[in-house]
Amino acid sequence: MISQDKRNIMIATGAATLVLIGGIATFWGITSKQSQSQGLLGSELLPENTLMAISVTTDERQWTKLRQFGTPESQKIFDGKLTELRDRFLTANGYNYVEDMQPWVGREITIGFLPPPGLNLTEKEKESTPPTAPGTLASQSVVMVLPIANAAKAKQFLASPKSVGQVKWVDRTYQGIEIKETVDRIPENYSISVIGGKYLAIANSSEAINRAIDTYKKGSSLREGSGVKQAWANLDESRAFAQFYVNIPVAAAVTALQLDQAVSPQSLASVQQQQGMATNVMLEPEGIRFQSIAWLKADSDRKYPIPKPGDSILNRLPSETSMVVSGENLQQLWQDYIQGTQTNPLAALKPDWLPTAIKNTTKLDLEKDLLSWMAGQFALGLVAAGENNNDSKFQSALVFMVKASDRRAGENIFRQLDQVMAEQYNFKVEPGKIGEEPIVNWTSEYGALQVTHGWLDGDLAFLTFGAPLSPTFVPKPSNPLGMNQEFQQAVPSQLSPNNGQFFIDVERIINQNPPSWLRLPPDQKTMVNGIRSIGVTAANLSPRTAQYEIFVRLKTAGTPGPLPPAKD
Repeated sequence: MISQDKRNIMIATGAATLVLIGGIATFWGITSKQSQSQGLLGSELLPENTLMAISVTTDERQWTKLRQFGTPESQKIFDGKLTELRDRFLTANGYNYVEDMQPWVGREITIGFLPPPGLNLTEKEKESTPPTAPGTLASQSVVMVLPIANAAKAKQFLASPKSVGQVKWVDRTYQGIEIKETVDRIPENYSISVIGGKYLAIANSSEAINRAIDTYKKGSSLREGSGVKQAWANLDESRAFAQFYVNIPVAAAVTALQLDQAVSPQSLASVQQQQGMATNVMLEPEGIRFQSIAWLKADSDRKYPIPKPGDSILNRLPSETSMVVSGENLQQLWQDYIQGTQTNPLAALKPDWLPTAIKNTTKLDLEKDLLSWMAGQFALGLVAAGENNNDSKFQSALVFMVKASDRRAGENIFRQLDQVMAEQYNFKVEPGKIGEEPIVNWTSEYGALQVTHGWLDGDLAFLTFGAPLSPTFVPKPSNPLGMNQEFQQAVPSQLSPNNGQFFIDVERIINQNPPSWLRLPPDQKTMVNGIRSIGVTAANLSPRTAQYEIFVRLKTAGTPGPLPPAKD
């Protein structure tokens, strides 16, 4: 599995995408007054153990800005999806946003996803709620919190809820607060209430609206959650289009309930040492920026490694690098991957396949023979071949670099690999030189594949597969990756020193002439064509706090026109 830090980057990326999708799905075209946010507005109605919370702006100008990104073709598809979702979530329920909601709604709207009954993490709640059966999960409880900017208009909205079809509304009171609820509505009922005169809450069950009221009256809300205030204080909220928070221990527990296989207590305990992650999503002239803070529990035994100042391994790669991932410690990355893969929903690939594949092809043990001496910086990149690459069938080369913690052990392994490739696979193994640097070339029997390995700066091992590009970075690249303009514009540089970075030149590697394994179906390619590049930087700020920044650099299609009118 990827390291805990890289895993959090992936979670931040995937979850931040959910912010956009979730916001678009429910609130397209939302408009209202602007103001500065301090964390998730309305979070005082959400329990402290809320699984995830998403907040989106109601500023029409920001939504228009979002629709400007992409190409004319992708913009058309995107607007079509917005129209479908608007009709599904608003029109189908008898509502017109401009007429029914805009007059009273505040500057942003928050959606909270509550943990299922029986998953509350306090002992008192566990005693009062029957546990959920293993392998099952109760239906998701959702609370939508809409801040009230005009109390009179909101009261009018609540007094006359609209009904589509044979929907019946009933009134009830809980904790002295009036609630309106649908009865026998398919597929689910809804509960609506004005809470504290400041918020209109909409929930998909009576139990969920009751929990929101209990939280508002009795405290223990997400706003007071462990580390939440400090996290938002470290993020720039002034330009946020959307914000989101995830409770990692609760998310891990919910994931464990949904997995077909049992999760070991050790794996679950490892993930539950983390407390939460907060993310800001900002729209910028050239794309979308995600800023995230993740933090550990106060009593966690784990500590984040603090990055050391020094030269980045990315400086050893040439500017022709079109995709790369780097990190501080490859050995630790693998250990974290194994430990957390069972409770990580993003870990599509289980770790067993890689050691097995390496054992079957090279007779080497991944952990004992390879990772044992790879405890330093590493980088894995795809480097494009130049126009003069006439001697190779490959348009690019895969380049792997790792700083060895034990060069002697690394040299022994390379000698073993030389022997395996020569004797078992009939590769031609020849020593050579690039300048004064010794290298070893492996060439397949018919010359279809070439592999080169060697050492740089005494302890930096490298291995290339594909086009013969070693001369572009041995002994040093004449134009390092840091001079690549797309890399400079995409990869966040404010977090320095850092624990790792990721970069992909989407325009170059996917949109122009992609290799077969990166070719996409037409609809997906149309959307991806709107992306120029993606950059990620991760840095641990303290032993208990990590920060991640992601920038998706996009094309601009121009000012969008109005969406089609709602269907009757």
